[in-house]
Amino acid sequence: MFPNDSKVCVCLFNCYTTADLLDNETGEDFLRYNLTLAKSRIVDNTSDLATVVGVLIAVLVYIAINVEELRIETTLQKFTKHKITQRALVLALLILTSPIIFSFTLISLFYKVTCYYIIKANDVNFAAFLDGFDVFWSLEDDDSRCVINVLGIVETNTSDSLVSRIKQKLKIVITNKSCNKLFYRRNEKYGWYYWTNYSEIDLNDYVKVLNIGNKKGAISKEDIEDAMTEVSYLPLPFNDTGLFQIFVTEQRIENYEGERSNYGIIFRIHHAVGDGVALIEFLCKTLADDVKNDQKFSMPSNYIPIDTSTTLLDKVKQLCSMPICFVDGILRKPDQHSLHGPSLIGKKIFKWTDPDVDLYQMIKDIKQCKKDLNFSDILATSLSSGLRNFFSKTMDHIPEDVAVILPIRLPEHLTRNELQFKNNFTVTILDLPTKEKRQIREIKRRCNIVRKSVDPTVNHYFLKVCYLLPKQILRPIFKSSQATLVFSNMPGPDSISICGGNSLKSLIFFIPNKGSTGLGISALCYGGVLRFSAMADASIVRTSDQLSLILDGMVDEIKQMHELYVK
Repeated sequence: MFPNDSKVCVCLFNCYTTADLLDNETGEDFLRYNLTLAKSRIVDNTSDLATVVGVLIAVLVYIAINVEELRIETTLQKFTKHKITQRALVLALLILTSPIIFSFTLISLFYKVTCYYIIKANDVNFAAFLDGFDVFWSLEDDDSRCVINVLGIVETNTSDSLVSRIKQKLKIVITNKSCNKLFYRRNEKYGWYYWTNYSEIDLNDYVKVLNIGNKKGAISKEDIEDAMTEVSYLPLPFNDTGLFQIFVTEQRIENYEGERSNYGIIFRIHHAVGDGVALIEFLCKTLADDVKNDQKFSMPSNYIPIDTSTTLLDKVKQLCSMPICFVDGILRKPDQHSLHGPSLIGKKIFKWTDPDVDLYQMIKDIKQCKKDLNFSDILATSLSSGLRNFFSKTMDHIPEDVAVILPIRLPEHLTRNELQFKNNFTVTILDLPTKEKRQIREIKRRCNIVRKSVDPTVNHYFLKVCYLLPKQILRPIFKSSQATLVFSNMPGPDSISICGGNSLKSLIFFIPNKGSTGLGISALCYGGVLRFSAMADASIVRTSDQLSLILDGMVDEIKQMHELYVK
């Protein structure tokens, strides 16, 4: 398998005399040297093999996904005008190459086991390899780092006192074994991502006071937006191998009423630690006061928009439709408009709506009057209107549809008050119509198709492949290049106080960008107040005011629907 290694070993043996080999001390040095060399050669050769095969697979995937850019689509459609024929061709290609893919997966697994023992022997702090979903979020670029940003407004005495109390809380968290992952460090070697665990933890590296623009007085909302942009450039602790960081603004925030001053608190946590729900649970169950109250945060039972069939016939139908669903994902064309296409540059723009205590109640009223609609249908309609508002004011042409990635939290069974840092999710894509105003019936129809689709299940198992293959192969395969934006709708907790009576007055959530998808929009309800937020790469929007076109359009649409449907 490794002919070059054999030649090296023969040459090495010829360089030693019989007397040298009979000498115990020299013989031991000789064996140690050759064992070390053999390990290094195995890793290098296997890594080279993985890279070559990975490039070949990546080329096939790139051709399948980017047929339009490569001008293959015109030739293909000349012979295959029907989608059924295109599906058959791709399925045939997958079947023909399946023995190669299976064989390479076995080689990759052997390579991983080999690397496991080598890494473990050389790194005393080695804890474990990352799980498949954690690996997915580690496949990042400098221009699209997978860091979740959460902004809160806290009522407290001073920023220094809040930082001190947060550190006291985290000292308790360190002793909680279920939170060990939070203080791990993320490393990569030979193409595999793994955790390292250090016994000494200095909380000064994780919690800091943030001076915004060296201002002496109070700071405005615009100052915080600029600060969020500047913070997004910063690496996480320990040369970006750490997993979270907390900043408290040194200056108070203007125009906030209260007995005490209000300060901004910025939570930054790498998505490899866990999904957004895991982060919210962390805030509510560890930093919040009265942690015994497990009603602070809980996922509603109807949050999972997946049609779970129970009959055997339905399960068989779903199983048979999975290969077709996978092929359709390969054949999907990428969006082409101003919000999708340009290469990301890494500078992030942040924007969020002002608090509106009536907005959440308006959606509930709409649901009550239009019982065939649900929360997701109304939010999707508002998003469609927001995007239409943006395109109509920034472009001459409004696209027919916009591909929207929807993260879906999977159900799990946990014991009471149990906290787990994990990425328990899958994704699907909703083609959201934007050409016409308020296409609520069409949007509801498409949402129902997504709910009954096996696409989330297919993507869930496909994401698990991350655990089996090195990053050289995974990076081009999982590069997000088809959808315009990610839209996340998460339930939030009731109003809480953190770290000894400091009231958390608002909570705003920002989804990270990935691949060429440079826009993320979130809807989070905190303390009964629904707010929309957006984070976008500066390659697709120049200022936060452009993001306001989308967010304000969403709010206006909900208000108009309330006037139209609620009598």
